[in-house]
Amino acid sequence: MLYLVPFLRLLMRTMQSSYSIRRSALVVAALAGALCASAEAETLMTEKAALERAFAGVAPERRTIYLTEQQIAAVEKAARSKMPSAIVTVFEARAEGRVTGRAILDTHLVRTMPETLLTVVEPDGRLRMALVLQFGEPPDYLPREGWLKTLEGKALDDDMWPGRGVRRVTGSTLTVQALTEALRRALAIHRLILSTTP
Repeated sequence: MLYLVPFLRLLMRTMQSSYSIRRSALVVAALAGALCASAEAETLMTEKAALERAFAGVAPERRTIYLTEQQIAAVEKAARSKMPSAIVTVFEARAEGRVTGRAILDTHLVRTMPETLLTVVEPDGRLRMALVLQFGEPPDYLPREGWLKTLEGKALDDDMWPGRGVRRVTGSTLTVQALTEALRRALAIHRLILSTTP
């Protein structure tokens, strides 16, 4: 049920911003289908297991951040990707009062089904690791875990795109694009929002 929350938020936002009842009805029907699909999507790793892997021996603090329109615009510009929600879930690990790492949850659609990614970021803004928690598309569309490992240590830059610094995967084109955009959003949030707050 945790992964349904971003879709509910998107549903409410879309209903508020639609210009006509007919358009709203179509959007509601599409999102309702996505909600049903997300309930059936395969959970590859629980949130608890992912956090234990990301922050071994440390219990990170969970935070919910409500981005302003200006913050959303800044993140989208830096990431060159649309935010799926203005509400962001962040986990922050500390030791001796210093941040030792952050993780950002991102739930988005790949083709027609949802995917949830936990992006773990070093204090200096480089990618520590990325873990797929939920994947609703057919398993064949998901790149192997080794593909995600090739991205570790990367920062948000112009090379972080499929075909440049990100290796393409045959048969997983849309998934690779969706994962790359989610990583870029997380790194942009870390750089522009999280690194500017104590």
